[in-house]
Amino acid sequence: MLAHCDSCQSTTEHEVVKHRGSEYLLRCTRCSQVRHEVRQKQKTKPLWLVISRYEQSQRIRIELPAGEQVSVGEVIDAGGEKVRITAIDTPAGRVAAAEAEHIHTLWGVSLTIPLRVKYSVHISGRTVSGIIETTRSRVFRVGERVVTPRHAFIIHRIKTRTGTLRRGSARASEVVRLYGRPGR
Repeated sequence: MLAHCDSCQSTTEHEVVKHRGSEYLLRCTRCSQVRHEVRQKQKTKPLWLVISRYEQSQRIRIELPAGEQVSVGEVIDAGGEKVRITAIDTPAGRVAAAEAEHIHTLWGVSLTIPLRVKYSVHISGRTVSGIIETTRSRVFRVGERVVTPRHAFIIHRIKTRTGTLRRGSARASEVVRLYGRPGR
């Protein structure tokens, strides 16, 4: 548990030696000083979280500390599953950030499942498309040869969230679509 240590003059990790109700006996892991502290139970706000996993979504109830600020793009832990927040609903509508007590529903995408990257390959006057399931940290490079069960192609363009790359590389989590030409 994090607490302020008077001896270290900073907020450090503390080991809970003993506790009863809201009273704690804490030991600093840095300097080993033991001290007594009374902590009030933190108020929580129950709210809905809709987790998207490809074509399926699951609605679960989670609790967040009442004063906690949540924003779009933030990663939260929902019962052991990492979820990136994609939208926040409040009584006033959709917002980019809000405190937990004002939030009605959080929308997010699961980060524990493989990422799906779309691709298009131009073959003999027609374009075929498909999906590659990969890790979020994989790096795609222009000129790289990619083999899928349906197609083998060489990447000639990478469309990312911020633009199109004709050379260079991009992490799979940033890729919107890969464009390729046939290649064996």
